[in-house]
Amino acid sequence: MRKNNKRNNAKKERVIMIASSVFVLSALTLTGIYMKSVNRESQDDGYMIDFTALENDAEDKLQEIAQNDQDGAGTGINNPFGGDLNAILDDEMDFLPSEEVDSGMIEIPGLTDGVQIQPEVPSQGEPVLPKETTAPPAETQKPASSGEPKQPDAGQKVSEEQERNQTENEQPEKIQPTEGTVVAQALNFAESQGLLRPVSGGILMPYSMDRSIYFSTMRDYRYNPALVLEAETGTQISACATGKVINIFSNEEIGHAITMDLGNGYHITYGQLEGINVTLNSYVNKGDLIGSIAAPTKYYCVEGSNLYLAMTKDGQPVDPEPLFR
Repeated sequence: MRKNNKRNNAKKERVIMIASSVFVLSALTLTGIYMKSVNRESQDDGYMIDFTALENDAEDKLQEIAQNDQDGAGTGINNPFGGDLNAILDDEMDFLPSEEVDSGMIEIPGLTDGVQIQPEVPSQGEPVLPKETTAPPAETQKPASSGEPKQPDAGQKVSEEQERNQTENEQPEKIQPTEGTVVAQALNFAESQGLLRPVSGGILMPYSMDRSIYFSTMRDYRYNPALVLEAETGTQISACATGKVINIFSNEEIGHAITMDLGNGYHITYGQLEGINVTLNSYVNKGDLIGSIAAPTKYYCVEGSNLYLAMTKDGQPVDPEPLFR
């Protein structure tokens, strides 16, 4: 009994699965047919072109034109030009512009009927007159007598005056220096001249290239190619010597800075600046104010605000402290 029940249940499940599959397939098929019909209806929404109607209209027009040609002269309504339309078109196409080039008559039907355009040609009988010259005729020039000094005529005076003006104009103009023009100066620095102390503060970190010194902010020992002078923020800085500004730059270690050429291979750099009031390629005299002290960079936080002063001779560091006067 149990085996028979299991077989019956299995048959029922198969029948149900087959019936469900048939139902699903039928539903999908009906849905596809419906959607296809809907798409066709949506495409034909008044924008379809009936080519059959166009062909019929074209045949009607051809028949109407043929009927008009058979009528002959026309009444001016069907054929506004009158007469045989094909003959008129043939006559118009017979016109070749190249045949009328030399005739002096250019005709454009409907636009230039009866209008003749003649090219402007100089007449054969009129000679071309030369331009007038300022020199007087040969017969009016009288030779000067041996007893009287020869006087130049008016034309010669004008010519000499023109040559004189031309010669003066050809001379090179002298360039006068204008306001704001940088005038080159001879730079000739020597250590015997000494340096002006740029700020009044003491030495915060000495120049040291023979041995390393301790940098408090960086917490290590380093060589120091510059002289670090103590100065309060906002203190005015004076130029140590006369020189030319050759670089204005900024970096993380010394902040805003300028470099000046003092001559004879000597360069001097001022760092930790703000409010720089000199320009590139300008000349600065000894003692001129070039800027003020800025807040210290992160490399000198512990040391505090200062003036970074570095000097070189032919690219080699020089201690500026012994040169202060």
